[in-house]
Amino acid sequence: MFLIRLAFWLGLAVLLLPTDERQQARLYGTAVATVERVSTFCDRHAKVCSGSTEMWATFVKKAEFGARLAVDLVSNAGSKGEEAQPLVQPAAARGRSEARLSAPARNTLTPSDLAPVWRNPQRAGG
Repeated sequence: MFLIRLAFWLGLAVLLLPTDERQQARLYGTAVATVERVSTFCDRHAKVCSGSTEMWATFVKKAEFGARLAVDLVSNAGSKGEEAQPLVQPAAARGRSEARLSAPARNTLTPSDLAPVWRNPQRAGG
């Protein structure tokens, strides 16, 4: 199926090419000028290229974090009954030894904790 689609689009591109030699020369000149301008863009606009390089690096970091998070979520989905493993850690936290936090204790209130601190005084003779 891929080859049929490829053949279709290549055939369509060939049909759209000009037959007149003058038009062909003009198209060729335009294509060469376009490739030359695209290939020398960073030479002409160094500041834009350096900024886009930094943005691309940030994008790649975020994409890697998202991929690790998705893999961890999928791999931990089957272990619901077990103790939850920490998901993705940020790059700054990796390599550090962290103490495992135990689950908080439940039902630890004493009767004095449960007694109300203040009550509305009852009216006399009401």
